[in-house]
Amino acid sequence: MKSIKLPALIALILVPLLAVAALIGLTTRDDEAISAAVVNLDEAVTIDGQMVPMGRQLAAAMVDRDGDNVSWTLADAPSAAAGLKTGRFSAVVTIPKTFSAAATSFSENDADAAEQATIKVQVSDNSPVTDSQVAQQVARLAVDTINSTLTESYLDGIYVGFNTVGDQFVTIVDGVNQLHDGSSQLADGTEQATQGAAQLASGLGLLRDNSQQLIDGGAELASGADDLADGASQLADGASQLADGVGELSEQAPQLVDGVGQLADGADQLLGQIPDYADGAAQAIGGVSSISDGLTQVIDGLDSAGSTDTSQLDQLVAGAEGLSDGIQQVDDAMSGLAQPNAPLPSGVESGVSQQVLAAMGMSSGFDCATFGIDQANCAQATAAFNAALSAGIQGGFKAGTTAASTALNTEDPSTGQSLVSGASQLAAGVDQLATELPKQTAEQLGALKTGLTQIRDGADQLSEQAQPIVDNASAIGDGATQLLDGINQLDSQIGQLPDGIEQLADGTNQLADGTTQLADGASQLADGVGAYTSGVTQYAEGVVQAADGADEFAAGMVDLSDGVSQLDEGIATFASEMAKGADQLPSYSQSDREALKTVVAAPVQQSDSLISSSQIPMISLLLACALWLGALASFVAIRPIPRDVVTSRASSLLLWARMIWLPVVVVAGQGVVMGIIGGAVLNTSIGTTVGLAALLAVAGVSFVFANHALASWFGNVGRAISVILLAVTVALGLSSATGWLSPLGTISPLHNAFVLVRTWLAGGSGEVGLAAVAVLMAAIGAVLSIMSITARRRLTAEKFRKAA
Repeated sequence: MKSIKLPALIALILVPLLAVAALIGLTTRDDEAISAAVVNLDEAVTIDGQMVPMGRQLAAAMVDRDGDNVSWTLADAPSAAAGLKTGRFSAVVTIPKTFSAAATSFSENDADAAEQATIKVQVSDNSPVTDSQVAQQVARLAVDTINSTLTESYLDGIYVGFNTVGDQFVTIVDGVNQLHDGSSQLADGTEQATQGAAQLASGLGLLRDNSQQLIDGGAELASGADDLADGASQLADGASQLADGVGELSEQAPQLVDGVGQLADGADQLLGQIPDYADGAAQAIGGVSSISDGLTQVIDGLDSAGSTDTSQLDQLVAGAEGLSDGIQQVDDAMSGLAQPNAPLPSGVESGVSQQVLAAMGMSSGFDCATFGIDQANCAQATAAFNAALSAGIQGGFKAGTTAASTALNTEDPSTGQSLVSGASQLAAGVDQLATELPKQTAEQLGALKTGLTQIRDGADQLSEQAQPIVDNASAIGDGATQLLDGINQLDSQIGQLPDGIEQLADGTNQLADGTTQLADGASQLADGVGAYTSGVTQYAEGVVQAADGADEFAAGMVDLSDGVSQLDEGIATFASEMAKGADQLPSYSQSDREALKTVVAAPVQQSDSLISSSQIPMISLLLACALWLGALASFVAIRPIPRDVVTSRASSLLLWARMIWLPVVVVAGQGVVMGIIGGAVLNTSIGTTVGLAALLAVAGVSFVFANHALASWFGNVGRAISVILLAVTVALGLSSATGWLSPLGTISPLHNAFVLVRTWLAGGSGEVGLAAVAVLMAAIGAVLSIMSITARRRLTAEKFRKAA
C-alpha cells in the first residue's frame, strides 16, 4: 500500500470530528437564535363606541409569548422586506389593514357580512429551513390565541344572555303566581256567592209558595167588600148578621196582622241583601274581564318571544362547512401530488439536490475528482449520480404526499371515521341543529299559546254570559228596595185593622141610624179592598218571577263557580310548570363565565414550547452518520485495491490487512472519541458513556469493512451506493413518514448501527438482537472485502492486453 500523505490523514480524521462539532452546535443552540418580524398595517375599528385594535393585540400576543424559541421584532413593511432578503429575519408576519374589521365582523350578527381575518406569513429564502418552520408555528399559535380571545368574548355574551333570560323568566313566574292568587280569590268569592244565591232562591221559593194564600185572601176580601157594598141597603135587616160577621172578622184580624208582620220581617232580611249581592256579582264579573286582558298580554308576549334569531346558528353552520371544505381541499391536493405522473412543485427537487450536494461538500455540483474518477468516466458517473439523486427525491416526496393523503382518509378504530368524513358529518350535524332548534322552540311556544288562549276564551265567555247580571244589578237592587218599602208600609197600616173592627162591632148598634154613611163607607171600602187586592196580586206575581229568577241565578252561579275552579286549577298548573322551567334555566356568575368561556374556547390546551423533542435520536443519527462518512472518506483518500495486487507475493489476506488496518484504527478511534463526546453532551452515566464508545468503535470497524467492499467491487458506483445508504438512514431517522425506505434500511449496516446506538441511549429493549445483526453484517462486509482483493489477483487476457 502506498503510504498516505499527512494532509489526507488529517482530513480523514477531522471529517467525522467536524460532524460531531456540528452536533454540539445543534444541541446547544441559542433559544433566541431565530429572528422574525411583525408588520402591523391594521386599522382599528369602533364597536359600540369602543375602539378595538385587533391587529395591535395580535402583534402583542406574538411578541409576548413565553416559551417560544423565536425572537420577534416589530417592524415596518420596508424594513421587514429588506430583512427577508438579507436573512436577518427568518420570517415576516404581516397583519393587513382590514384585520380588525374582518375579525370583529361577526359582532353584527349578519352572516353575509361576516368574514375571516387573515394574516400573511413570508419565509426568507436566505435563512435555515428549521428557522422558518418554527416561525410559521409561532404565527399559527398567535392566531389561535386571538381566535380564543374572540371566542371567549362571544361565549361570555351568550352566558350573560342566559342570565338575562333567567331573570325575565323569574319575572314571568312571579306574574303567573300573582295571577294564580287572584284566580284563587275569585274561586273562593264565587263559591260564597253561589251559596248566597242558593239561600236567596230557597227563601224566594217559600215566599212564592205562600203568595197564593195571600192572593186568595185578597180575593175573598174583595168579594166581601162587594157584598158589603151591595148589602148596604139591606144593612138594617142584616144588622144582627153583620154583628156576627164583624165578630168573626175581629177574631181573624190578629192572625192577619201577625202574617203581615212575619212577611215584613222576612222581606227585610231577604231583600236588604239583594243590592249588595248585585254589586258584588258585577265586581266579580269585572275581575274576570281583567283576567282575560292579562292573558291576552301574556299571549302577545309569547308571540314576540317566538321569533328566534338564527344568525348565530347560521354562522356555526358556515364555519363547520368551511372546515369540511378546507380538509377536503387539502386531501384533494395531497392525492393529486401523490399520483405517479404528477410533477413535483416548483423548486422542491432543485432545493433538496442543493442540500444533499452541500452536505457532501460539493456545492457547485458532483465533483469527479473528489471520488478519484478520471475524465473518461466522469460524465457517466455524474449522470448516474444525478439520476439516483433525482429518483430518491421524487420517491421521497411521493411517499410523503401519499402518507398525508392516507392519514386524512384513515378511519379511527375507536370511531370508525376518518378526518375527511368526520368533518363532513360535523357540518351535516351542525346544519341539522340549526334547522331543528327553531322548529322545536316554535312548537313548544305554540302549545303554550294554545292553552292560554283557551283559558282566555273561557274567561271571555263567562264575562259575556254574566253580563245581564252586571247590566241589571242596579235595577234588581232598586226593585228589591221598593218591594221592601211597600211591605213595610203594609205592615205599618195593617196594625190598625183590629181596632177598626172593634169599632165596627161597637157601631153595629148604631148601624140602623148610619145606613147612609155605612153605604158610603162600604163603597169606599170596596174601592180600597180592590186596590189592595190588585197590589197583593202584583206582589205575588213579582214574588213568583223573583223566585224563578233566583233559581236561574243560583244555577248560573253554580256553573260560574265550577268554571272559576277549573280556571284556578289551570292557572295553578301553569304556574307550577313555569316555575319548573325557571329552575332549569342556567345562571352563571362572573367566575363561572370566566371558567366556561376559557374551556369552551380552547377545549384542548397545547404546550407553548416549539422545540421540545429529545436530543437522543438526533445525536444518535449524527454519531452514526459521522462514522459512516469517516469510513467512506477513508477509501476516497486511500486506494481500496493496492497497485501490486497482481504482482505481490503476499497472500490475499495479508494484502487485505495491509489496506484495511489504517482505516480501521482511525475510524475505531473516532468512534471512541465520539462516544465520549456524545455521552458528555447528553450527560449520561459513566457506564452508558463507556458502552456508547465501545458500540461506536465496533460499528466503525463494520463501516470500514462495508465501504471497502463497496469501493473495491464497484469503485465510484460503490461510493455512490454508500452515499445513498447514508441518505436513507438520514431520512428514516428524521421522519417516520419515509417508512417506504425501510427495506433499504434493513440491509444497511449504517441504519442498523444507528438504531442500536439510539436504543442503547434511550434505554430501550432489543439491543441483543440488534447487536447480533450488526456482528453478522460486519462479518459479511469483511468476507466481501477480502473477496474483492482475491478477485483482483487473477489476471485475465483482457486485463493483460490493457496492461501491455
